[in-house]
Amino acid sequence: MTTDRKPATAELTRRRFLQGATLTGAAAFLAACGPSGGSGAPATGAPSTAPGASGSSGPAPSEATTPTGPLHFANWDAYIDVEEDGVTSPTLVEFQTEYDVEVDYANAQIEDNESFMATIRPQLEAGVSTGWDIIVLTDWMAAKVVEAGWAEEINAANVPTALANVRDELKGLPWDPDMKFHFPWQSGGTGVGYNSKSVPAPLTKVADLFDPALSGKVTLLTETRDTLALVHMALQAQGQASANPSEEMTVADVQVVHDYLKPLVDSGHIKAFTGNEYLTDFASGDTWAALVWSGDLASSAGPDDVFVYPEEGSNIWTDNMLIPKGAENKYTAELMIDWVYDVDRAARLANWIYYLSPVKGVAEAITKLDPEAGSNPLLFPPADVVAKQHPLPNWNEADEAKVNELFADLTGV
Repeated sequence: MTTDRKPATAELTRRRFLQGATLTGAAAFLAACGPSGGSGAPATGAPSTAPGASGSSGPAPSEATTPTGPLHFANWDAYIDVEEDGVTSPTLVEFQTEYDVEVDYANAQIEDNESFMATIRPQLEAGVSTGWDIIVLTDWMAAKVVEAGWAEEINAANVPTALANVRDELKGLPWDPDMKFHFPWQSGGTGVGYNSKSVPAPLTKVADLFDPALSGKVTLLTETRDTLALVHMALQAQGQASANPSEEMTVADVQVVHDYLKPLVDSGHIKAFTGNEYLTDFASGDTWAALVWSGDLASSAGPDDVFVYPEEGSNIWTDNMLIPKGAENKYTAELMIDWVYDVDRAARLANWIYYLSPVKGVAEAITKLDPEAGSNPLLFPPADVVAKQHPLPNWNEADEAKVNELFADLTGV
């Protein structure tokens, strides 16, 4: 795959928005620099395939002081900086050079939280190595992993930069108040994406996805919480759902969303539920409009693809780095966590992947790479967007089982 994406330098930044890009509704952007295909963003090292867990835990992790590797790092698509070859990550190359250790960065290894966890849960339950040293999970799933005792405790002495630079508003979470088990990778929003050449009119709301003119060309997300919360907001705006904020959705609220979506699924209006695969579907023309994560279209889509923070509101979430229990290269993983919390390095990452950085000082540092980036709503959402953003819902075990059953009836999985 070829790409015209370039390293983020003072001369040529990672993001170039088209001339005349304007806010649509809360905020919409035409993304430039993307290839016609999906993201070309694996990084360096061995092929990005899941390392096999051998069935034995191997050496027990210890408080090592010498980097070991290769470091196996599982992440979502379009979530690392890359050079023009579409493969080499400056951040990871520099890490490898500094510590003389190989990094096997598995791009797009994670398409959604549940399916990825299904690949490693048996090992975690058995107390053996998953084969991964760093995994990146959305806050609600990260909380489950920490609460289950499936994450290694991070040695604070090995992450001084991260502890000093993590943004204050990301601290003190009830599931890990002292940040012993996680550090945020990036935060983002969930909203509406569409191809401006394909749809008959600009989209500004979640409700616009259900216009009959888009039948068969719409996808929703396999992430249960994202899809249910956004559709619930749309139904609230139409007076068809309770006033509960999305983070307090009940099983009854989910039933209302299910009953609304079911005919649209059965008729084929909604053609699929996807993870980051929607990037490929946009590129091929199979999808015209979708629920998407905020930075994806800016990082990896074509010049006619638009992201909108919907008028009804949007989701806000954080993806977090964790070291799974039994990781064989725990010390190296801690070094990587600390590495990406350097302010200038974090600014470079943000200037490529266009999500919300968890690092203090990035707003100032990123302007050295792109003078316009510091005021870009994808990186720094304005107050009117923030006022209508809601955390993802969470449920107790019994309610979640009911929610999953309803959602499975929609997705067929």
